[in-house]
Amino acid sequence: MWQRCAATNIEYCERNALTENPQPVNAPQRLIWLRRPPRILVGTDAFVPACETHLIDDAWSELCQRNPKLSDGPVFHVVGVHRDGHGGATIHVARTTYRMNAVRLVGIQSGFVGLGTRAVAHWNGKCLVGLRAANCASYPNQWEFAPAGSVEPDEDAAVGIERELLEECGVQAKSRAIAHALFLDPVVATWEIAHELAMMQPPDAPPNWEYQKLEMVDAAHVPEPMSACMRQMLEIARRIVGNSAAHDTH
Repeated sequence: MWQRCAATNIEYCERNALTENPQPVNAPQRLIWLRRPPRILVGTDAFVPACETHLIDDAWSELCQRNPKLSDGPVFHVVGVHRDGHGGATIHVARTTYRMNAVRLVGIQSGFVGLGTRAVAHWNGKCLVGLRAANCASYPNQWEFAPAGSVEPDEDAAVGIERELLEECGVQAKSRAIAHALFLDPVVATWEIAHELAMMQPPDAPPNWEYQKLEMVDAAHVPEPMSACMRQMLEIARRIVGNSAAHDTH
């Protein structure tokens, strides 16, 4: 039962993105380019997991024993995504908590599809990347565009990614985050809002445990091993950094 529910949920999201914005075979799939921030519509019904709740609770207890840093905070489950036209998109969500996502790490499939926020943070023509810590729940010991996080209920996604830049990277944003794209990361079953962030200055060192190291790199030459999510964002990053460099020359 849960396998059908989980598959149906992701396929529904993929079908909307691919139908409205088809991409060439060699380009990132399940990607919607944005001209304005996506709308997030919160439904009145809570997320109902596709498996028995005691399995989720037992798995969560096991995960917390392995990693005491885990927190069962509020998150959004994506019910569906569709284009609005004129460069917009609507994301339909339901409220739930992080454990519904985390339990996949021990083989429990709740049917959860998350909503995340990511940034291509740039300074002087280069973008910020981070090597994730070994004890991160997803993509440990892999590079990604930094910062990243979950879209928290009751917080604007753009404000959230600006906060993540300061908390995870120790850097302040030079201007307000701009949403450029919306894409599905099928590895962790999460829809991601990709933002552009101009930084006040490059970082010195990671201020907390989430990243082993931070580096400023050319968008065309990113380090390995990169996460699957980072690979999906390469085209987004190159477009953002290229447009920023062109703007700076005028």
